Amino acid sequence: MRITTNMTANNAIYNLQQNLANLSKLQELSTSQQNINTPSDNPASAGVLLDIADRLKATDQYNSNITKASTFMQTTSTALTGISDFITQAKSLVDSISSGTSDATQRQTVSDQLATLKKQIVDMANTQSADGRYIFGGTTSATPPFNTTNNTYAGDGTQVNIEVAQNSTQAMNITGDRVLKGVGSSPSYGSTDILGTLDNLITAVNANDVTAMKQGATDLEAGAQQVTNAQIDLASRMTRLDSMTKMNTNNKTTLQNIASNIQEVDLATVGVQLAQQQTAYSAALSATAKISQMSLLNYL
Repeated sequence: MRITTNMTANNAIYNLQQNLANLSKLQELSTSQQNINTPSDNPASAGVLLDIADRLKATDQYNSNITKASTFMQTTSTALTGISDFITQAKSLVDSISSGTSDATQRQTVSDQLATLKKQIVDMANTQSADGRYIFGGTTSATPPFNTTNNTYAGDGTQVNIEVAQNSTQAMNITGDRVLKGVGSSPSYGSTDILGTLDNLITAVNANDVTAMKQGATDLEAGAQQVTNAQIDLASRMTRLDSMTKMNTNNKTTLQNIASNIQEVDLATVGVQLAQQQTAYSAALSATAKISQMSLLNYL
């Protein structure tokens, strides 16, 4: 087959284009320091990187959920501690008068103190989170769940769940009906109406009813255990959140390492290849320039 001048020129141009493409790719790798800059560079690896990016975003969202829930739970823990302390004070007052007394002034003092403690418990039960939600109201968190005029619960028994990992949730709130009214299930902390018990104790103290005071003291003891059960449940939830944070952090590190292994450019190798390709491209340019100068006269 006869090799024409046109064919030689076309081959030279093709080789120049290939050398330039290789050179441009190596320069891109050197500049971006990433193996994959467009999906066409490596479709399979690009797909893996996209999946990793989605999973990293999800993990960040899980950790954000956990952070918000942890803050909410810490506020709940503080409120439960306050309620527990006030119940302890109420128990101490009742114990001081449980045998009865003919001193009307003493009875009135104890009655007034019990009423004050009840108001303080209600105040704790109406604690708001940093974003203004009433922590013991369930999903009805825009209005106070309790008031000082009666013992009704204005919230609901719904536990708010947050996603802490893929296909894994955790209830972040404890509802006031479970803690102070002794109702609800899954979980149930007890069956004592703490606010009602305090009202009964106030009535018993005013009437100097020893039997009713002793029963009230027993009920108050059960109420104290009810609050303790809620505290134990909350502590276990907070421990789980800590564990999930560590797991998510480890997963994130693993995913980042996988992505880095795919994307990380060996700059030393690329540098050597870039120098070689630049030399090859320069040589190709030189050779092409000589070929393009030839004419029919070169063969005469």
